[in-house]
Amino acid sequence: MSYQIPCSPVVTETEEKKSRFICWLGPVTDKAAFLRELEIIRSRYPDASHHCTALVIGNPSNPQTMQSDDDGEPGGSAGRPMLELLLKQGVGNVGAIVTRYFGGTKLGVGGLMRAYRGAVGAALQSAELTTFIPLLAVRIVCDFADESRVRFLVAQCRGVCDDAGYTHQVSVPVQLPQDQWSTLRAQLQAEGIRFEELEST
Repeated sequence: MSYQIPCSPVVTETEEKKSRFICWLGPVTDKAAFLRELEIIRSRYPDASHHCTALVIGNPSNPQTMQSDDDGEPGGSAGRPMLELLLKQGVGNVGAIVTRYFGGTKLGVGGLMRAYRGAVGAALQSAELTTFIPLLAVRIVCDFADESRVRFLVAQCRGVCDDAGYTHQVSVPVQLPQDQWSTLRAQLQAEGIRFEELEST
């Protein structure tokens, strides 16, 4: 199933009752890399009150990793609304870090939730998003006479054939969009060509 991912990092700034909210939002596929980005931001804004985070790795409808952190703000007032917005907008492979400079006026839990959600919302509006279509890896085994036919069928389904292996038959590793697999599988079955589904990426 396809979902939206950010193309590159963006930084936006919003304000709520003189508190500044600086949001870094960018593509993330590795939790360790996200934590390194958090340390960079902490060092860039060492005198900030809080650095709250939300992270979604994988498909937002069924994430591989999903977490948030309030970094000292009242429980559930920062990281969770940030995370909920990312999930609601259907954005995956994304991290958000919101740095807050306290402006002297307490916002209350409801105000904080709106402010942190709004900071991420502003960053999402500025970000360039693209559709990510998960790929499926398949190995197709066929006779030599069928190899060109297999390559044609794979190309028709927007797939890519990697280097084939040759023994008494041809073994062709293939990557193709998951949403094209049912079409290709039906064609292969109709023509009696063997295959094995490996993994999705």
